[in-house]
Amino acid sequence: MSELFFLMVLFVAVALWWKLSSTREHALTAAKRHCAEVGVQFLDGSVMSNGIRISRNASGNLTLVQKFRFEFSTSGDQRYWGFTEMMGRRVVKMELEAHRV
Repeated sequence: MSELFFLMVLFVAVALWWKLSSTREHALTAAKRHCAEVGVQFLDGSVMSNGIRISRNASGNLTLVQKFRFEFSTSGDQRYWGFTEMMGRRVVKMELEAHRV
C-alpha cells in the first residue's frame, strides 16, 4: 500500500513539473514577442519564475497562475524588468516597468 502511495505522489510531482516547465516555455515566447511588438530589446533570453498562485479561470475552475519576470532594455545600457502571468498557455497579464523611450 505504501509503495502505491509513493508511486502516486511521484507521478503527480512529475506531471506538475512537466506542466510548469511547459508554461515557462510559453511565457518565454510571449515575453519575446511582446518586447518585439513594443520595440524594446529582450535581454538574456530567459524568464525567471516569480511565484505561483491558485486562481479561478473564466469557467470558474481552480487553476495555477504562474508569474515570471524578465529583463529588457530600450538602448542597451540600462536594464528594466518585465512581468508576465500565465494561466496554462494563456497570457493573463504582461507588464513592462516604466522605462525611457
